[in-house]
Amino acid sequence: MPVSYLNRAASNRLLASLPAAALDRMLPHLSLVSIATGETLYQAGTAQPYVYFPVSGAVVLSYVGGATHADISVVGNEGVIGIPLFLNGAVSPCRAVVRDAGSAYRISTHRLTAEFNRAGQPLRVFLAYARALTAQMAQTAVCNGAATIERDLCAACGHANTCPLAGRLLT
Repeated sequence: MPVSYLNRAASNRLLASLPAAALDRMLPHLSLVSIATGETLYQAGTAQPYVYFPVSGAVVLSYVGGATHADISVVGNEGVIGIPLFLNGAVSPCRAVVRDAGSAYRISTHRLTAEFNRAGQPLRVFLAYARALTAQMAQTAVCNGAATIERDLCAACGHANTCPLAGRLLT
């Protein structure tokens, strides 16, 4: 294995966790691209040609419903942007916007879907990541739903869960 192979694999932890044979098949199809703050990598409900493996920077996944949206996850070099795209090859229910500029490896949704469908270890790695990301999204949803106006105001002025104005612990 050439050194460049090892360096490229190590730059994204999910890619680095793949077996060498799977990464060998994917490597010629990965291209390193810059991602700029505010750039939309994909919109909810639209077909997207690429999946992204961040190397640096961070991408926010937001659920978009009607006139509202909620940030549900942040993905960095530990993961992949576009899980729904290679799970069903169609569209994502989320929007992905770059929060912190950086770079990412990009691969066509079609190519990654083909690798995913080969089964074996790469399939298990991607499914384990999808399970962890789903758990993070669920936890974020619970935390967002549990927020109260009092807690938000006290946190904004630096008092965490204790409100000196109310003289009590906020629950």
